Amino acid sequence: MTVQRKICSGSAALGLTLAMAMPAMAQDWPNQPVTVLIPFSAGGGNDTVARAMGGALEEVFSVPFTPVNAPGAGGFVAAQQLVAGRNDGYTLSHQSLGTFMLTSMMNEQAVNPLEDLEFVAQMAVLTSAVAVPMDSEYETLSDLTDALVASDGSMTWGHTGQGGFHHVNGVSLLQAIGAEARDVPFQGSSATRAAVLGEQVDYAILSSVNYLGFENEMRFLAFFSEEADAVLPDVPTVADLGLDMVTVQTPSVWVVPAGTDAAIIETLQSAIEEVVASEDYQTQLLSLGITPRYASGADVRALVETRMDGWQAIIDSVTAE
Repeated sequence: MTVQRKICSGSAALGLTLAMAMPAMAQDWPNQPVTVLIPFSAGGGNDTVARAMGGALEEVFSVPFTPVNAPGAGGFVAAQQLVAGRNDGYTLSHQSLGTFMLTSMMNEQAVNPLEDLEFVAQMAVLTSAVAVPMDSEYETLSDLTDALVASDGSMTWGHTGQGGFHHVNGVSLLQAIGAEARDVPFQGSSATRAAVLGEQVDYAILSSVNYLGFENEMRFLAFFSEEADAVLPDVPTVADLGLDMVTVQTPSVWVVPAGTDAAIIETLQSAIEEVVASEDYQTQLLSLGITPRYASGADVRALVETRMDGWQAIIDSVTAE
C-alpha cells in the first residue's frame, strides 16, 4: 500500500474537522490545484516525505497537491521558483531546512530564507550520527573521541559534501574535543556508507535513513542532537553524553513566499499538524528511517534564529581553511 493511501484512510474525518475550524479568510483556499516544489530528485527520502504529505493534504482539502521536482543548489532552485511566483497559497515548497540554511551561509543566495519566505510547519527531521563498521574497535563515542585526541590528525572521516549538515556536525565534533582529522567528501550518502563499511575511512557522519538494511554491518555511536532519534531511540545523543557542541539537524519544512495570507498559513499548518500526528504517517516515515516531528512555523524560525550564530562560526572556520 502506498504512503498516500495509508495516510488517507482517516482523512475524511480530518477534512471535516479542519473545515469547521478553518479561519474565515481562508474558507475559499484551496479551490484549485496546489503545486508543491520539491528541491530533490524523485525517489529519495525527502521526496518521499513531501509526496506523502501532499497526498494526505489532497484528501483533506479535496484538491490536487501536485509534486514538481526542482533539485539543485541546496534547495535554492526551488526557492527561487517559489518567490518568483504569486504568494496566493497555490505554490508551496518543501525544504530540508538544515542544508538550506547552511547553503545560504556558505554563499550569498538570491533568496533570503528569513526575509523572503514564511515557514509553515515542520513534518519530519533528519539527524546526523557518528557511524562505524560493526567490527570497529570504537564501541562508544568516547572510544572514538579518545582516539581522535590522541592521534596525529591522520584519522579519516567521511561525509556527503562540504557545507552540508553532516559535514558541519563532523567539524563541530572535532572542534568540541580539540582534535584534528582528515575529512573525505563522497558523492551522496550511499557512497559515504560504502566507504565506512569498506573501512576506507575510520568513521562517517550519516543519518538513520542510511542505517536501515545495514543493521548487522554498521554501528551508530551517537546522534548530534538534544532529542533521541525516533528510529533508533537506544542510540545516545551528544547531549546525553554531556558533549557541549554546536549541532545541526535538518527539519523537513513546508514554506511559502513572504506575504502569503496568514489565514492560509494557519489553515495549512493545522492540516500538517493533524497529518503528522496520525499513526499511519508516523509508521510510514519510521519505516523509511525518518523521524516524524511536528513544529509550528514560528517555532522552526525561532530555533533557526537561535542556532544561526553557532552554525555561521563553523562555516566560517571551514571556509577560512
